[in-house]
Amino acid sequence: MKYKILFLVLLLVAPAFASLPSKYESWEVNIYLDENRVAEEIINITFPEKADIFNFYLLHQPRNLEIFSGARKLKCDWKYDGAGTLISCRNFNSSNIAIKYKIFGLVTIYNNYYVFSDRYIITTPTDEFKLKVFLPKGYILAKSEEIEPFLPLGGIQKTNGRVIYVEWNFKPKVGEVYDISVFYEKSLRTDQFLVFIFTCVILFGLIGVFIYFRRQPKIVDIGLTKDEKAVLNVVATHGKVSQKKIVKETGLSKAQVSRIAKSLEERGLIERRRKGRSYEIVLK
Repeated sequence: MKYKILFLVLLLVAPAFASLPSKYESWEVNIYLDENRVAEEIINITFPEKADIFNFYLLHQPRNLEIFSGARKLKCDWKYDGAGTLISCRNFNSSNIAIKYKIFGLVTIYNNYYVFSDRYIITTPTDEFKLKVFLPKGYILAKSEEIEPFLPLGGIQKTNGRVIYVEWNFKPKVGEVYDISVFYEKSLRTDQFLVFIFTCVILFGLIGVFIYFRRQPKIVDIGLTKDEKAVLNVVATHGKVSQKKIVKETGLSKAQVSRIAKSLEERGLIERRRKGRSYEIVLK
């Protein structure tokens, strides 16, 4: 089937290709996918020497078509004939050319995965043919035992630090057909996101509890009496507390609390701060 398609395409464009350079040094296609399922393709072609005439056939009806040679935008003719688009450039006198355009309809949905598919036909001899498909930001290749994340299998998954992409490098022959497919998905689906948020809430809650109890001073037995430990425990719980509250929580008398507080202060365990006619106790 693919050879029939190839024959028909070559038959349609054979007259136009008569003026093409006889060979490409390199042929690179970069495809950038966005969240709206639009594909932006940039084709970069270099020639062994400068050329003045260049014809190229796209198997698509492109949108926002622009053609450059370096930083110079070229005024080329192009026409969509129902099967594809013929591009013809004249008098540009350069050894490189870049074709930039957008395509709709190349991204479909299959089993909750996004699928990008396209076909490329080698119509001119080239030393190398390179393809890169860049996923939208926040998307990853499909993880499923039922499908391969990309086809053909010779591709390599890479990242540029911002997005994931798949790269193929071919040493093609004229007439070869490459059918490219990439299956991808959002890095976190809605259900996965909810599980992630729930896990984070639990984790931060546990961390908070750990920090709270870790900050609670621990009363170590260094020859303290039972009443002294009782007073210190109250102070440790509140951080700072009035002697009146210590009396209330320990059941000790005012005189006992006052005597114990003075003794603990002398040993450097607490600090008594005058507050009105009483004291406020702070743990040291």
